[in-house]
Amino acid sequence: MKNKKYFEIESKRLDYLFKNLPSAMVGALVISSIIFFSFKGIVSDTLLNFWFASTIVVTLLRVVLLVKYKRNKSELKSTRRYYVLFFIGIFFSAFVWGLSPLLIFPKEIEYQVLLVIMTGGLISGAALSTASRIEVFYTYLLLSSSPLIFTFMIIQSSISHVVSLALILYAILVSIMAIGISRSVNENILLAFENRDLISKLEDKVNEANSANEAKSKFLSTMSHEIRTPLNAIIGFIKILKDGEKNSSKLKYLNTIDKSSYMLLNVLNDILDFSKIQSGEFTIEKIPFNPKEQFESIYVLFEEVAKESGVVLKKSISSTMPTTIINDKLRIQQVVSNLLSNAIKFTPEGKEVEFIVSYDSDGLLLHVEVNDKGIGISKDNMKSVLEDFKQADSSVSRKYGGTGLGLPIANNLLKLLDSKLHVKSELGVGSSFSFDIPVEVVDSEDCDTPKEDSSDEIEVNLRDKKVLLAEDNKTNQLLMTILLDKKGLDTDIANDGVEAESLFESGSYDIVLMDINMPNKNGLDAMLDIKEYEKNHSDRKTPIIAVTANAIDGDKEMYIKKGFDDYLAKPVNQNELNNILNMHLA
Repeated sequence: MKNKKYFEIESKRLDYLFKNLPSAMVGALVISSIIFFSFKGIVSDTLLNFWFASTIVVTLLRVVLLVKYKRNKSELKSTRRYYVLFFIGIFFSAFVWGLSPLLIFPKEIEYQVLLVIMTGGLISGAALSTASRIEVFYTYLLLSSSPLIFTFMIIQSSISHVVSLALILYAILVSIMAIGISRSVNENILLAFENRDLISKLEDKVNEANSANEAKSKFLSTMSHEIRTPLNAIIGFIKILKDGEKNSSKLKYLNTIDKSSYMLLNVLNDILDFSKIQSGEFTIEKIPFNPKEQFESIYVLFEEVAKESGVVLKKSISSTMPTTIINDKLRIQQVVSNLLSNAIKFTPEGKEVEFIVSYDSDGLLLHVEVNDKGIGISKDNMKSVLEDFKQADSSVSRKYGGTGLGLPIANNLLKLLDSKLHVKSELGVGSSFSFDIPVEVVDSEDCDTPKEDSSDEIEVNLRDKKVLLAEDNKTNQLLMTILLDKKGLDTDIANDGVEAESLFESGSYDIVLMDINMPNKNGLDAMLDIKEYEKNHSDRKTPIIAVTANAIDGDKEMYIKKGFDDYLAKPVNQNELNNILNMHLA
């Protein structure tokens, strides 16, 4: 590897020589022509013709060398050979020019001065064109200038010795300049290779980071599935047991298990949301909605949560807000829910939490503020509460639990919404969290505001409807069968995608609930095959619902795009299950 890099650097240095060769040859040919036509009739025509012809022959040979080099320069092994050939070419070019004072040296002082000036010009050009190899320049300098210096030294005139001394000083000066140019050129060549290596390393690091992100995404997707699958059974069976339980002590225990299950689900959701934000895969979807209705519904939800914790939740939601605004309704709800959840959790029983929403019509800003009379945050810990996986104090985690991701997620979501979370707090007194979000106000008559899904309120007779449930997990099979039986639905169970296809082809079903991760054939492939079979054998279009623990943000849209008619995440929410059944079986 080291030898390869050495040859690559040498190749670049050689490439510099050949890159500057055309201009050097043109310059030398022009100067030779000036000397030739200027000295015509001043010196011996025979010697002048021989000298000029020699310069042309050497130039033509160097042109041939240049053409051959351009055809074969990619071959690293030929670097040394082409350097030798280039050196030979520069040697003869300098040698022929060095013959000029020996063959065509004029007697007239003005022509002598012209020869000195032309020689000086060639030497200066060589200092630049051969800068990558200083030994090449020294060779050219020595062969082209030495005969001229020697000639002026042996001429017996009052000015000849001064000229020879000036030529020597000029050669020294140009040599010093050439060393500087050579150092700069070679440093740039080395720097280019260092940059290339650095870029290569950076690309490797980027690829490693991308691979790590892909691995992390796959890991999170797998972990999400593996955790949500048993959670689906836990939460589902708790609901069933609670519905039929009359014993107050047992009901209390079940409520505790139920609450703990949802706490675990919230932890999982926090980690998945945080991962999505960090990887830049979190998407913002701005839609029109009624802000007052949205914040009122959030308040109603957390009013019950506050009562259970013995906390008083007060609201101040402005009645002068616009009827319809455009922004990401779900993300705003997620941020506010995080803030209210934290405020209630950290506020002692009997204390107040205040929920304030107002609108600045001048700045088109929606202002949201959550104030509590809780434990507060010390000045030393103010910054850490917005840092990932951190809480103000380790004792907080032990006493109140949580991942420490709620506020960082809220803050990162607000950044995506062109906002920022502001924190004010005093230890032992309470905290205030607020943000201002720029919103677009629209006329409700000019846009189609999405209607809230009220299908859970529609009573649909589901009796005698037949369901195909494709699910490989035995516990979830039992849970889903119980939930579907309560609705009066007739349920057949398929243990994998292959069995689901076989049952579908031999039976008649009103809806298919399809798990995704199953053995033998996954739910996605089974869905596609079932739709293809139905397309060729029936006029019906049986709705196929993805029921899966793959519930990372964006999964719903992905599965629907791939062909599923709807999506239900695990743990299965019974209200959402009812909505889907009512919608597709009405």
